[in-house]
Amino acid sequence: MNQGIWSGAPSGLVDAFQEARSSLHVTRGGVLFREGAQVDALYVLMAGAVVLYRSIAPGRPVAVHLVVPGRTLGFRDLAEGRGHRSTARCVTDSVLCRIPVAMAEQAFGGHRPLERVFLRDMTQELSVMRDRLLQIISLGVRDRLVLLLNQMADSFGVAKGDGWLISNPLKRLDMAALAGMAPETISRCIRHLEAEGVAYFNRKNILLPSMKAFRLEVDGILQRG
Repeated sequence: MNQGIWSGAPSGLVDAFQEARSSLHVTRGGVLFREGAQVDALYVLMAGAVVLYRSIAPGRPVAVHLVVPGRTLGFRDLAEGRGHRSTARCVTDSVLCRIPVAMAEQAFGGHRPLERVFLRDMTQELSVMRDRLLQIISLGVRDRLVLLLNQMADSFGVAKGDGWLISNPLKRLDMAALAGMAPETISRCIRHLEAEGVAYFNRKNILLPSMKAFRLEVDGILQRG
């Protein structure tokens, strides 16, 4: 975590916090917490990817949010005091900073700027989720998939020639849910994007052959939306 947020905090609090937090390495498929469970820790995702799932029926979890490096998990649930609203599953091997709730609450009480950092992060996450809902309402399925690819490129992409290669951590079913469409619809959208030369998909990677053209595509969608 950014040491700057501790500027001016009592040294004893900083030392206790540093001692209490731990680095957590979770393999792909590992669960950080389950929907309905008591919040016992906060997490900061340092590397990897986490998907939040919410049950719409027994045995039917649906992906509702993609968490990327630098974001926190659990703070909103802790603030609401109702237990976890979703299940958090690592969709790649991931590295996280785990902060026990007791220490987090002590730190927040003793150093308000730290609490504001977490509040700001939560506000940003809520803004992302709000924008996604507006996109589902106002944009077509093709454009929603393009915007999801843009988010994935920013977090998981590497330059490849004039384009971008995305190491795809998501199952097709999860991609469909995150883009707000049915699984059969995303298959059609993928075929359309490949026919247009916008993106090419295989089981593990997504290739954007021209990053410049893709960014122009994204800008056009955002202007229309």
